[in-house]
Amino acid sequence: MKIHTLGPYATDSNAAAIQYNQSKMNCYLIELHASFEEILANLAKYQNDYLLLPAAFKSRQMAVSWGELHYQYLDQLELVDSFQNPLAELVIVENTKRKTGIGYTHAATTHLLGTKTNLKNIECCKSKYEAYQKYLIDGQYVLTNFKNITLNSDEKIGYRVTPKMIWCLYLIKNK
Repeated sequence: MKIHTLGPYATDSNAAAIQYNQSKMNCYLIELHASFEEILANLAKYQNDYLLLPAAFKSRQMAVSWGELHYQYLDQLELVDSFQNPLAELVIVENTKRKTGIGYTHAATTHLLGTKTNLKNIECCKSKYEAYQKYLIDGQYVLTNFKNITLNSDEKIGYRVTPKMIWCLYLIKNK
């Protein structure tokens, strides 16, 4: 049995999948994907496997949040378990020398980044890990996990939080 979730290895989704798997005596294989959208577009390939999503799931590409997705996929996904697992510490990093007005984060955290920075140009990435990689190129701000960053002298952390998250495990049904 497999649990499909967001990769790469550094994501909160992977950490939650590992924690869940350990609580179930490591009976699952964890398969990481480039995006949740990729998993959802290929559900037919993963029948009888599982999908792990955070309750904060939001997709700009699909224009859905977790609640909308939950109802939209009732015929393909069955919620079988949920659990609480904290996210890795979130930080907003500012490059004080770079004045591009560009911020990077995951779709679910765009509002948080916008309210804490007043940015108008926030680019959505498939993961907070990817957001940090793009920020390194031309970003002024990034909202990512603290574990993803290496601060330099031109950067400062403007906000920190370690939120709890509800995780939802779905059985991918046979069609």
